[in-house]
Amino acid sequence: MTDDRFFTRCGPFSLGVLAACSKADLAEGASTAVLLRGIAPLETAEADDVSVFCDARRADAFAVSRAGAIITSAKLAAHRHDCANLLIARDPRFAFAAVGLMFHPRCTDTAGISGTADIHATASVGEGCRIDSGVVVGAHAHIGEGCHLGANCVIGDGVEIGPQSVIGCNATVSHALIGAGVRIGAGTVIGGEGFGVVLGPAGLMCSAQVGRVIIGDNVRIGGNCTIDRGALDDTVIGSGTMLDNLIQIAHNVRIGRNCIFAGQSGVAGSAIIGDNVMVGGAVSISDHLTIGSNVRIAGKSGVAQDVADGAVVGGYPAVPVRQWHRQNLALAAMIKKPGTDA
Repeated sequence: MTDDRFFTRCGPFSLGVLAACSKADLAEGASTAVLLRGIAPLETAEADDVSVFCDARRADAFAVSRAGAIITSAKLAAHRHDCANLLIARDPRFAFAAVGLMFHPRCTDTAGISGTADIHATASVGEGCRIDSGVVVGAHAHIGEGCHLGANCVIGDGVEIGPQSVIGCNATVSHALIGAGVRIGAGTVIGGEGFGVVLGPAGLMCSAQVGRVIIGDNVRIGGNCTIDRGALDDTVIGSGTMLDNLIQIAHNVRIGRNCIFAGQSGVAGSAIIGDNVMVGGAVSISDHLTIGSNVRIAGKSGVAQDVADGAVVGGYPAVPVRQWHRQNLALAAMIKKPGTDA
């Protein structure tokens, strides 16, 4: 359930308004006037809640849900149900996300600078910023309008942060130029020294890491991630890209626009990744590879060679996903005991 102690609630909204804002169509018999007050799962939704049915495996829950309205697709709407108010969307997940943000928009931060924040005299802070206790902002750093710097975060010398960006508690940002509308989670480290280790006559030596981190607009970076600055070139995260929690991006990596990285994935140094790439959880991408645009990489895969545009790969090492499935079937057949089903 949504606890109003933690989340701002707007509404109620009529079904007609929700349909218009989510670009969904009203199913036959649905009432545009019915009022809805929140969002909830199929299993716990009540008569004033909106829910979503986007997976046929949840047909049993759809059949008995008490939700006042349910967003689904034309195909899934054919499953048995008792809901009189269906919203039909091409992409039910996307429509439900839009509805959710209507009921629970992101909070508008109250502007103000804590008396315990340490802001260097040469730093500039735009209007309408909220800077919480314990924040450190270094020399010549620039913080754009309407930013929120969470408690105890550190913004290094010369860093630039675009307007309406949010830096989470205890995050550290150095050697970086960050765009507008960026959200960085708590505990994340951006701009740290990359792992440039070389072996010399006297043992191991760390080479100079003199690049930057460049982050485009509307990027989301989860909690406890690390994005290393470049060694000689820059590390780049393209606009619209979304990184889950616990992700490592090494020095000189270049990631395109609108990519998605699930948790615990990692990219080794100098890899180049195109636009609209989807990377599953715990994926490892080796150094100096080129991953084309519109690529899909299955979770827990290990990518050890270049991947062409539009390819779907999986496995360890990653191969075309159909080949991976055939390998798994062949391996299962080899180890199957005679006369058993296991």
